[in-house]
Amino acid sequence: MAGQTENKFDMPMGLSFQLGMNPKAMDAYGKLNDEEKRQVMETARSVTTKSEMHQIVERLERDFY
Repeated sequence: MAGQTENKFDMPMGLSFQLGMNPKAMDAYGKLNDEEKRQVMETARSVTTKSEMHQIVERLERDFY
């Protein structure tokens, strides 16, 4: 957006939205260490569709919960 700078530590909006809809994945994300969280956010920044973002969140729930 104009006038806003992206902070590399800010969670992508799509990831935040998808995590908000999936409490188990949100809990799993909260248990990750800082490096794991950074990796998830970097992966989320590279997606181009809602479906891809949804898959990231489902993977969190499945692999870390």
